Amino acid sequence: MAFLLRKRTLLIILFASIFIISVYMMFLGNFPRVVYEKNPTAPDTQKVLSQQQSSQETAPGTALDKKENNSDFFIDYKLERDRLRSQEADYLRELINNPNATRESRDQAQKDLIALSQRVEKEMIVENLIKAKGFEDAVIFISNDFANVVIKGASLQSKQVAQITDIVTKTTGIPIEKITIIERK
Repeated sequence: MAFLLRKRTLLIILFASIFIISVYMMFLGNFPRVVYEKNPTAPDTQKVLSQQQSSQETAPGTALDKKENNSDFFIDYKLERDRLRSQEADYLRELINNPNATRESRDQAQKDLIALSQRVEKEMIVENLIKAKGFEDAVIFISNDFANVVIKGASLQSKQVAQITDIVTKTTGIPIEKITIIERK
């Protein structure tokens, strides 16, 4: 019985690790990380960022490829996220319905399944609210104590960043300093 519990615990940890690593790898894509500081005298990072991006887009044929890759990124990310979440939910349901599992492991699996569904719901709400504010597309990954948001479009203004962080904070309860916003053209 102890072996069965350890095996299930290891499988849960394995699935969670795979999920976290895959999300992390998706965020390591070829796009600049946007950092916003409250100091108005800071160097103009937007100018440097736009120069880097314009030099990348001047190569022949790459502008169209980047546009296609950008759309693919958002679609692929959401599909992969849904697939992983579905696998995780199936595993948790399997554990809940297993008569050989201990009561504690079934209770924990139920709590994890509820937390997973709440996280999925929050991500969907945040993505839709961001789109409702006029952004073309958005992808968000929420963990217990942080949120990563990828916004489709050109450089963000500080007002837009404030709108996004406000939506994420109000919907998830995650503090502003734990929210990362990334632009993807």
